[in-house]
Amino acid sequence: MSEPFPHDFVWDESDLPAGSGWSVRGVIESLEKDVVPAGFREFFDRDPERASPADPALVLAPADGLVELRRPPGRTPEFLVHLRLTDVHVQRVPLAGRVVSVERAGRGIFNPDDPHFLDGVQAVTTIESALGVYRVRQITALLTKRLETYLEPGRRVAAGERLGRIRLGSAVILELPGEWEPLVADRQKVFGGLTPIARVRG
Repeated sequence: MSEPFPHDFVWDESDLPAGSGWSVRGVIESLEKDVVPAGFREFFDRDPERASPADPALVLAPADGLVELRRPPGRTPEFLVHLRLTDVHVQRVPLAGRVVSVERAGRGIFNPDDPHFLDGVQAVTTIESALGVYRVRQITALLTKRLETYLEPGRRVAAGERLGRIRLGSAVILELPGEWEPLVADRQKVFGGLTPIARVRG
C-alpha cells in the first residue's frame, strides 16, 4: 500500500451542511462514543437520485470521494476512491454488464491510515463487461463495520445502478482490466454513477 493520504484529504469540513454546527472531529469523537449527533444520521444516509451519462464507452466512478489511480506492479490497474465522512455512501455500478459473483473477503477491520486497511474486511462484486471482467471492492473501516450489497450473480446491471452501501467513511477500489484511458487526476473529487473516470479504447 502507498503512503496514506493526509487527514485533510480524507476529511473535508466544507462538505458539512451549513448551519449544522458540526465539525468532522466532533462527529468522529461522538461516533467513537456510540453517540450519533442529532440529525447526522439523516444527512449521512442520504441517497440522491442520479442520471448517469448514457455513453457506453465511459467508465463511471463507483463511489463519491477523492480518487487515486494506482498501477500496482503485476496487477490490474485500479482506481481507489477515498470516501470521506461527509460523502454519499451509496456505491454505483461503473460499467454495464452481468454480475458474476458477490463475495466477502479480507480479514480484520482497520482505520484508513493503517497499512493493513486495504486487506481488511470487504465485499467484492465481480462484473463481466465489454471491457472484460472487473471488480468493485467495498472496504469497511474501524468505525464502519457494516457493508451492504444489492446485487446478485447472474443479474444484468446498467452503469450508474446502485451496487451497495458502506456504513461510514471507508474506501472503494475499482480493478479495471482492458484498454482504457483515464479521465481524472489524482485527488479529484468524483461522484458515484456520475463522474466519468475512464474511457474505453476502441
